[in-house]
Amino acid sequence: MIPLTQHGEETSMPLVDPTRLQASANADPEFRMAARYWNATLSLESPSRALRVEIVDGQVASCRESETGRPATIIVVASDVGWAQFLATVPGPFYQDLLGGCVQHHGFQVNGDMLSLSAYYQATQRLFAVMRALRASTGEARAGAGGEER
Repeated sequence: MIPLTQHGEETSMPLVDPTRLQASANADPEFRMAARYWNATLSLESPSRALRVEIVDGQVASCRESETGRPATIIVVASDVGWAQFLATVPGPFYQDLLGGCVQHHGFQVNGDMLSLSAYYQATQRLFAVMRALRASTGEARAGAGGEER
């Protein structure tokens, strides 16, 4: 659910706890297999914040919150509502897949080294699955099939 201010405006929300994401991704055998040999920096951005994930030789070497607009190998930008839908326990229609649904149907933007993204797309999809599981374990994720979360 997107937190609202007392005036009903959306506030920025963290995607996931960076420390838990780093530990969980590095402990996930599917992510490790899909990410082997990968060296990249991912910046997952909302309008006001970013989660920066640095991958070195297939391991998440660093994961931290950052400011938006910094250079990265792959940059994914979406609204807070879009991220909440994408990272829901059960994503709604066309929120299940970054390129196949979110970019084409929900206004997500993906920039950077598209060859690297293509080569390691399964690793990014698994990283997002780990993020969904972490959000579900903390109660942050809700089923996204019923429209936008508020």
